[in-house]
This record gives sequence, C-alpha cells and structure tokens, in this order.
Amino acid sequence: MSLYDKRLEADLLAIRARLRTVAGQVRENLRHSVQSVLEMDRRLANETVIKDRAVNQDIRDLDHMCHLFVVRHLPSGSHLRFISAVLRLSVALERLGDYSVAICRVAGQIESPLPDTVLHNIGMMGEHAGKALGTALTGFLDGDPDMARVSRGIASQTAAIYPYAFEGLITAAETDRPPARDLFGALLVFRLLQRSAEQAENTVQQTLFAVTGKRKKPKRYRILFLDSDHALASKLAEIALAESHPHAGRFGSAGVEPADAFDPKLLAFCRRRGIVLPSGDAPRSLDDALDVARHYHVVVGIGLDPSPHFDVPYRTAVLQWDLAEDGVSADSQAEELYRALMVRLRGLMKTLGVRDDE
Repeated sequence: MSLYDKRLEADLLAIRARLRTVAGQVRENLRHSVQSVLEMDRRLANETVIKDRAVNQDIRDLDHMCHLFVVRHLPSGSHLRFISAVLRLSVALERLGDYSVAICRVAGQIESPLPDTVLHNIGMMGEHAGKALGTALTGFLDGDPDMARVSRGIASQTAAIYPYAFEGLITAAETDRPPARDLFGALLVFRLLQRSAEQAENTVQQTLFAVTGKRKKPKRYRILFLDSDHALASKLAEIALAESHPHAGRFGSAGVEPADAFDPKLLAFCRRRGIVLPSGDAPRSLDDALDVARHYHVVVGIGLDPSPHFDVPYRTAVLQWDLAEDGVSADSQAEELYRALMVRLRGLMKTLGVRDDE
C-alpha cells in the first residue's frame, strides 16, 4: 500500500471513529431523555441537555473532518459516496440530539406522575426507537446494508404503538385528569420518539447509497378520489391520473352512496379513448375503498368535503375540488370534465413533487 493510500485509509478510519462516538452519544442521550420522563428525574434531564452541547461540537468537528478529506484527497466513487453520506447523517444526528433535548425539557416541566399506561407506551416507544437507530447506525458504520434494513422492522413497531399511545392519552384525560401541561408534554414525547425512529430509515438510505450507490426511490403515493356516487367524476379522476402519472403510486376512487352502474358518459368516453375497465368493475362505497392496513396519503373530494364521511387518519391529507370553479357542470361532457381534472391533477402532482416522467 502506498503512502497516499495509507493516509487516505487513516483519514477514513478517523472519520468512522468520530462518527461512531457521536452516534453512541446521541443514542445514550435519547435513552436518558426517555428515562428522565419515566422517572421524573429533572437532574438527569438537565445533564442530558448539557451533554447535547458537546454532541453539537463533535458534529461540527465531524463535518470539518469530512470537508478536509474532500480537499485533501479529492475522492471519487465509494469514498465520495461515504463522505457524502456521513455529511447527511451528521444532520440527522444533530436533529436527533434536538429531539432528546426537547424530551428533557418536557421532563423538567412535568408536575405530577403520568398514568401508568402513558408511561408504559413512552417506555416501549423509546426502547424500539433506540434499537432501530442503533441497528441502522451499526449497519452504516460496518458497511452492512442487510443489518441496516433490519432497523425498518424495529422502527415500524414504534409507529404501530403511536395510535394506541394517543388513545391512551385521551383516556387518561377523561379519567385520571392529570394536568393538561403534562398530557401535552407526553403527546410531544410520543411524536418525538416516532420522529427519532423515522431517522433510522434515513440511515438505511444513506447506508445503501454509501455501499451500493443506490439512491432513494421517488416517493410513491396512495390517492383516493371521492364523490357522491362514483358514477363519473371520481372514477374519471382515477383514470386520468393513471394515464398521466402511472408510476406515481396507487390510485382509487369511490362514492359516498355508490350508484348501481357507471354513468353512460364515462363508458362512452372510455370506448372512445380505448380504455378498458377491469372486468366486474362497478361503483363502490368509501368503506370498500378504505384499507385498514394502510392509509391514503391524499383523499380528494370532488364536489364534497371527504372529512365528515370517515375518520381521517393522522397522516392523510384531505382536499376538496369544486369543479364548478373550472366551468364544469352536471351537463358538461366527459371530455370537458376530463380536461378540468387533468389541470387539477397536474397541480397536485407538482405540489407532491412528482415529475411528469415518473
């Protein structure tokens, strides 16, 4: 090995060592922040807040080391990908430190013991979030994408607890009636722990990029269109989006009170365009369209507000389109409706960051 190669490897080892130290401290601070809430330990909370200052300094040092590496070695290929991934991870680690500090701030404001169910959920979410982060970071440091991917399953357990934790807070508010400040603080802790677990996914993506060069795939969306009867407008919106952006995700449509059959305007439009509807396809209700296992990212109401018709999941956005604003009426032809929908759909895809070629 040449002297230059030895120097390059030594610099890489130094960056890995500093990253390992920072990652370990961030994980410890997260664990201590959860512990301070569970035990109402204000002393531990304050100590953890102070420790975050040192973590921030270590992250700045890590960034400086990465920039020096680029200037000194002008890396390419896997070395450049690794440094790029470390710089992105340093941002995530600093954010995780901020989450821990915010949790500690909550611990310092709690006035009375939280209900046992709330404490149990905080403990469970904290444990899963810590494991997910630890597994993902170890996978990155070891250059092992398979190990990093394991963290996804662990992180999903954190997300699965969140709805039950939220319901537990509502129950506690109605029965135990702890101070409102404490309940809002616990809600913030739940959200921060969920966000902490989500950083594991970012770490997985950086691991895959550093080791294999694979970039994160474009976001895919689940979108549902809803109208009164699913006879024309909502089904046409589904067809239009599938034609214009077929790779943007999975799309569906439904009606509040589904008609017995599709509108003849829709069927004639499909024949003219050479669109073949699936065998047995017919208007369906909103209940049939909803998937209990997964949420829709966006639910679009055409001529109505979808919100009163179902329990909107936490991560679902609801839109309402009034096509009368676009000059479309009940007497309009399907082609006019289609053109108006396409304008709306292009705007929605642009807002979501979906490109025309995706």
